[in-house]
Amino acid sequence: MTKSPKQKTVIEQNRSLITEMLSGAGTHKRLNNMNWIRHEMSYTEPRTLFFVPNKQQTPYLDYNYIKNLGNAYDYIVENTQTPINAIEIVKLHNMLCINTNIMGGKFRTTPKVLEITVNGQRYHAPDAQEIPSELNNIVFKMLNSKEHTLTRAFNIHYDLIMLQPFDDFNKRTARLVMNWILIQGGYRPIIFNSPTDKQKYKDAIAQCANGNIKAYTTYMYSCMTRTQKSIIKLLSKSKIM
Repeated sequence: MTKSPKQKTVIEQNRSLITEMLSGAGTHKRLNNMNWIRHEMSYTEPRTLFFVPNKQQTPYLDYNYIKNLGNAYDYIVENTQTPINAIEIVKLHNMLCINTNIMGGKFRTTPKVLEITVNGQRYHAPDAQEIPSELNNIVFKMLNSKEHTLTRAFNIHYDLIMLQPFDDFNKRTARLVMNWILIQGGYRPIIFNSPTDKQKYKDAIAQCANGNIKAYTTYMYSCMTRTQKSIIKLLSKSKIM
């Protein structure tokens, strides 16, 4: 993935600042940080990305999914030393699907057309029979890549979306895996909670599919810096107990 030196420098500066702010911090400060991320990731983010209310209708929220997403986030936070592999990715998907109408932890068995259109062109995912081997290839590439943590995280996020290994919740699973890599690499998760993210998120993926990798990485970097700034602001106001 194309890198932006300026954006990467800002991210590293923010990363160091957050680490410094949490160094020796009391439980209250740390919990404020963790609880804010958990809330934004499991409640605000799905509302932002997936629910489209009209003037007469309140957006429907599946509280099972919200609960599942929070639990899945807890899992990746508690397992920072766990190797990320195909089995773990399937496990995350299963966590997201508990008590929903989606079959969790099962690969799709039908052909898939991605819901991404670039200049009128729709993108096709690999055939269902190719999913196990393709998923293993994606994980192998991530584990053996010498690229920066941010690049590896962005790559697997995109690759999982384009593979569409499951019938649903592919993007949600891909974001969890991306954030798991970030956490294991010493970063905070990326949260998509801006009102403009619904369209920009889809546009960034579509632009990458159309060969504009820079546009994709630039957007992901911007979301990372925005999340970091929110954490810094929260920690600045938090009292140590």
